[in-house]
Amino acid sequence: MKKQLIVLISMLSISGCQLLQSSAPVTVEPVINEQVAEVEVEIVEPEPASLALTDDAATLQAWVQYRALLLTERRSEGETLLAMDEPDPVARLQRMMWQLHPDTPYLTRLRMQMQLPEQLNSLPANLAALLSWDLAFNQKLLEAESAVSALTRLNAQQHDAIERLQKSNRELQKKIDALTQIEAQLNKSVQEDNNGQG
Repeated sequence: MKKQLIVLISMLSISGCQLLQSSAPVTVEPVINEQVAEVEVEIVEPEPASLALTDDAATLQAWVQYRALLLTERRSEGETLLAMDEPDPVARLQRMMWQLHPDTPYLTRLRMQMQLPEQLNSLPANLAALLSWDLAFNQKLLEAESAVSALTRLNAQQHDAIERLQKSNRELQKKIDALTQIEAQLNKSVQEDNNGQG
């Protein structure tokens, strides 16, 4: 009985598989509605926010864009900032950010590194947090430049020491060669004396 049941289930599953293979696939054709509604979309671009000492998202985005501008247009931006006779607080902050640029001389960036934390403390929290990244980057850059400078000095000192030691080594080698010649001459004269007496 058990065998018959297994055979029956096997035959049903095989015939079921054959039925699935023989049936043609059903395709559904989409219904196309030929009426297309024309929609006019008016794109309104927001006016770019101006730089300010505020915490709103548009102003923060303006500061991000300004920082990007400093990387590409450093010279022209510097000329604009330096041309101002009496800069307002925003322009002073812009000038400080401009002076943190990696192409600015080391001492100028070091001075800005000392002054900018005080300026950041007076700014709104989100703006201060945004600009503190520049301060942190500048700090790392100053540290790296100091390390390179120290290593360069150390390298120069070691190079001078090596040159002095090589010069001393050459002088000592000349003295050793001279002493070796004197010893050879003394040995030669002693051998001649021994050969003459013998």
